Amino acid sequence: MGKREVRKKRYAVIFAILFIFCGKGIVYAAATGSLLQMVIEDEKVALYVACDGGINSAEVQIAQYPCEQVSVILPEDIRIHTIILLDNSLSISEDNRGKIKDILRQYVQGMLKNEMVSLATFGENINFLARKSQNAEEITQCIDAIEFQDQDTYLTDYLFQTLEEIEKDAEYTRFIVISDGVDNKAIGITKEELLIKLKETSRQVNTIGHIYGDNASELKNMFALSRATNGDEFLIEDVEDVSTIVEKIHDCSNIFCVKANIPQNLMDGADRHVLLNIHTSEGDAEVTGEIAMPFTVIEQEPEVEAEPTPKPTLEPTPKPTPIPELTPEIVSEEKHTDSRGHIIVGAILLVTATCILIFYQKKRNHKIKQSDKQEVLVRDKSVEQKVIAENIATQEETMILDGRYLLVLRDRAKPERIFRYPLDGHVVVGRNIDMVQIPIDYNLTVSGQHCEFYSRNNRFFIRDMNSVNHTYVEGKMIIGESEIVSGSIVKLGEVEFCVEIMPI
Repeated sequence: MGKREVRKKRYAVIFAILFIFCGKGIVYAAATGSLLQMVIEDEKVALYVACDGGINSAEVQIAQYPCEQVSVILPEDIRIHTIILLDNSLSISEDNRGKIKDILRQYVQGMLKNEMVSLATFGENINFLARKSQNAEEITQCIDAIEFQDQDTYLTDYLFQTLEEIEKDAEYTRFIVISDGVDNKAIGITKEELLIKLKETSRQVNTIGHIYGDNASELKNMFALSRATNGDEFLIEDVEDVSTIVEKIHDCSNIFCVKANIPQNLMDGADRHVLLNIHTSEGDAEVTGEIAMPFTVIEQEPEVEAEPTPKPTLEPTPKPTPIPELTPEIVSEEKHTDSRGHIIVGAILLVTATCILIFYQKKRNHKIKQSDKQEVLVRDKSVEQKVIAENIATQEETMILDGRYLLVLRDRAKPERIFRYPLDGHVVVGRNIDMVQIPIDYNLTVSGQHCEFYSRNNRFFIRDMNSVNHTYVEGKMIIGESEIVSGSIVKLGEVEFCVEIMPI
């Protein structure tokens, strides 16, 4: 048997083993999910997610609080509002004008059952021809009547304005923007401000562009809007049949909505971190975002100082046994007067000597205790110096790679209580939900702003913020800051957490 045949048999064995393992489910594919939109509807949070494959179940957590009554809405039951913004300037060539109108007609004629369409043209002004209409014929007539004019276009301004108008809308809202691009003019809203607004309102933007002179940079800026919002981008010149664009945008079969009740104690108007875990037939996926909570008045409970550990009570110093009174026998008052006087003087001297001995004994005991305390202080100081030296050595050894990290705190007494927050800056932990990123409000020994986590020079640290009941790392109270690693145990008042630092 030649070397080639041996290699073939060896490869065949390897492929057979891989096939067997994969077939038995040992290799799993992770599901993928993208957050398209997040809105507040009454006292619920609604998260619209693009997920390939059906969602079997989901969990929602706001800050560290799990949400109740989580429900998954299927694509066919989702209400959709599509906003079409068309640049009707002369920068669109006559050939492309026909293609664009054809795209719009096909799109409107194939509207989904639960879809509404708003149509607007923009240039130096914006003009809405239809608002939230489900009448395909009416919208088609508006499309046929569109005229192209010699004018400048301000896409950033009017897209920003429209985002503000629909910011509070509860239905799933997406945009179709048709233009020759976004320019770099500093007049009005800049493209950077628009991107920030899109991040805040989380709405999907699909863009359809076309070539007009040397507009490559402008098209790049416009297509960046789609990439920032998980939308699709199309260049008309690259498409032979415009119906492919229509079919792609029409397809909403992978969009699901997950709704969950917001915990009452989080309805304070503050921005909250939201974590969505989805479970599909292809695996699990995790999606995160941030949104402002609805507002209700929440009463704050006062801080309670933790009860100090009782100190051992010292045994009281036993009192000296009183000396019995001496009663000398008097034989004859006249004969023994001098003898009685000597006895009284002797008794006084004996009592005085006893008192002096007791005094010096107490003083000696006090000196012994003082020396013991000094010895303890010296011993504690040496231990503290040793701990500081160990921390410095740990800091020199602990290194991480640059990147984004997620701080995870897990309550050791109740592991189902998990707190997560991105460690992009200083993450404050405490009971005052208005002034912290991770609120711990179920134990009164945690201060309003108890401590903060942060990174510096590729290391992670925790700092006590003058809390009433102090912060401990690995059972030792910290003064100032202390370095931590994934797996460290920290204690806030009476609450103990296991720290996990995960790359994201």
